[in-house]
Amino acid sequence: MNDLEVNKTVLYRQVIESNEMPTIVLDDIEHNRRFIWWALLFLNGSCLWAYYSCLSAQTYYAARFSNTTLRFEYLTTPISTWPMFFGHFIQVLFGLDKKLGLLYRVRIGYLLYILSAIAILLQDICDFTPFTGAIIVLVSFGVIGFTNSLTEATFYALSALFPEAQFSDAIQLGNGTSGILNITLNTLTQLIVGGHDPQFHAFERIQKLSFYIFFGIFIAFCLVAIFVYQYLIQTPSIRYLIECNEAETTRRNHESFCQKLKKLASITWTMRLPLISQCLIFVCSLTSFPGIGISSGYQLAAKQNATWGNWYVNGVLLSYNYGDFAGRYLAPNLYPWFTLTSCFLWSILRWGLLVLLLLGLPGNDANPLFCMENAYTFNLVWQLIVNALLGLTTGILSTITIGLGPRLLPQEDRESASAIMCLGLFLGICVGATIGLEIGQNHWFGA
Repeated sequence: MNDLEVNKTVLYRQVIESNEMPTIVLDDIEHNRRFIWWALLFLNGSCLWAYYSCLSAQTYYAARFSNTTLRFEYLTTPISTWPMFFGHFIQVLFGLDKKLGLLYRVRIGYLLYILSAIAILLQDICDFTPFTGAIIVLVSFGVIGFTNSLTEATFYALSALFPEAQFSDAIQLGNGTSGILNITLNTLTQLIVGGHDPQFHAFERIQKLSFYIFFGIFIAFCLVAIFVYQYLIQTPSIRYLIECNEAETTRRNHESFCQKLKKLASITWTMRLPLISQCLIFVCSLTSFPGIGISSGYQLAAKQNATWGNWYVNGVLLSYNYGDFAGRYLAPNLYPWFTLTSCFLWSILRWGLLVLLLLGLPGNDANPLFCMENAYTFNLVWQLIVNALLGLTTGILSTITIGLGPRLLPQEDRESASAIMCLGLFLGICVGATIGLEIGQNHWFGA
């Protein structure tokens, strides 16, 4: 029997009284550090693979649902993120996340991912009408979004239990890694199965085949992730952290609903600066990406009566996601250069990137900010550069704020702190995506 199995009550009391992790637990974390880090990176990457799989197939949606009025470049994110926010909000408010526990939330989540992916594939295989197929896809997006409140939020909660931010950084890097691998694989798959064919009917065939391959890989990822998570939580130090957290939850079961709300309010107030920053970061990012860049590409291609607009979509997605990955990769080395106050200030200043994107959006004469009429080629590169900067700043600032935020609280409050930080993250994504949807649906700035 491992030493951590002995006298867990004594070790747990040591954490509560001194707010320091027992040496034996720290030693086990150090011994398994590499495995834990890579497992958390993979697991959160698998969650975001679901989201990015929905996002990356934009050219498939454009072809499959061309006869509908639904604009998937703007719909994808809000349809998937609002269920994620409300699902997580209800769980946190009523303590359902703690009642389900860190194991069953993940199992249920990956099962829902798989069922949603199958539904998305079946609407194409069964050749439903475009409108019916679009509704099935959008409902599946909503289910996938809700499922993130079970899986991704659990991994953030687990990483917050560690005494250092490195494992939260792994979660963040998993997010960025998933983004670049997903869109890169999607682009390469299109090239491999059909090459660069300018004929639209050929491009539609390429999209359909790459779409099947892509979602097949998504299902495989989910199956592997279930086994990785099961193995991860058997690590002695992680079992200890989970059991300590469950013991603290049990200890507080006698508290009334009002007492629990007061506790959540106190935690929220302590983390107010990183929480607001996290929200603002993603409001800005999802307002700006991907709708404006995709609209710019299609409009610029239309000026030349060209078909490369479909491929430019991949360029926009690649630019942002590679920037996001670079930001998350660099962030652990940038902690000394940032404070929570400076992160808050940067989360406000980076709204200037939205203005820079609008400078290059033709807008069909409806965008008063457009100033690149005589710089056509430069504008194509400009949009990609600004999207890359948007991703880079998202990666850096979100990693640092979510890494430091929960560690403003003592050990026994860190799972709740992580849940609240996730709530801010999800709210930022939802609000930003909704603003982006309004921009597209109402053709503000000619988007």
